[in-house]
Amino acid sequence: MQIRTDGLIIKEKLVSENDKLVTILTRNFGIIRAFAQGVKNLKNKNFSSTQLLCYSDFIIFKGRNKYIINESYNKHSFWNLRCNVEKLALAQYFCDLILNLIAEEQRHTEDILRLILNSLYYLSEEKIAYKLLKSIFEMRILSMSGYMPNLIYCSNCKDSAEKNFYFVPAVHGIICAKCIKDYKSAKFKLAESVLYALRHSVYSEFNKMFAFSLKSERLEELSAITESYLLKCLEKNLKTLDFYKQIMIN
Repeated sequence: MQIRTDGLIIKEKLVSENDKLVTILTRNFGIIRAFAQGVKNLKNKNFSSTQLLCYSDFIIFKGRNKYIINESYNKHSFWNLRCNVEKLALAQYFCDLILNLIAEEQRHTEDILRLILNSLYYLSEEKIAYKLLKSIFEMRILSMSGYMPNLIYCSNCKDSAEKNFYFVPAVHGIICAKCIKDYKSAKFKLAESVLYALRHSVYSEFNKMFAFSLKSERLEELSAITESYLLKCLEKNLKTLDFYKQIMIN
């Protein structure tokens, strides 16, 4: 049986001298792992379209226990991400989040593919600050994966009129200033602009998601909040995140 789809290579693994096992986030079939035979050879017809972070069209043979790429055609390679270690590290972190949050062959991943393709474009073209892009991606992918936080009203008393809120990762949402004394876990006092940024990242229409900015000090606050929430939801550390942060330090 053959299937046709477009998708992004989000992971690759060498399995022999010339063959790779690639993980593809597809539009129609979720995440699939497929063998790309002979693609380490520069003359192979699928060489350019089966590289990490390549967005390609695929014709794939689906057997009983495995997928094999028959043909592929490169649509966009995001080549310049490979020329900058910081960009590449952040792109690999985005891919890692998808691998950790999206089940294999989970259907209805078109919006997730759209999210990462747009994020890679903004990263590649340096359209917005890396930290802001990282925070937007973290909140949106979490929301699309069943971890959408409550950012509308106090998760305790349900008050939405209160102007002073804290973000509490443990409750997956915000707590008002009147109720916060009852919460001993990690919490972040929210400046108005940071709360707006969180709400925009989660609730905005897709084509408006990246259309805002923050002052540097507020961006640091947003970054700390989104990363803390993500690690709370995942309940584990990611090596790709550690690597990206190490690069940022250096």
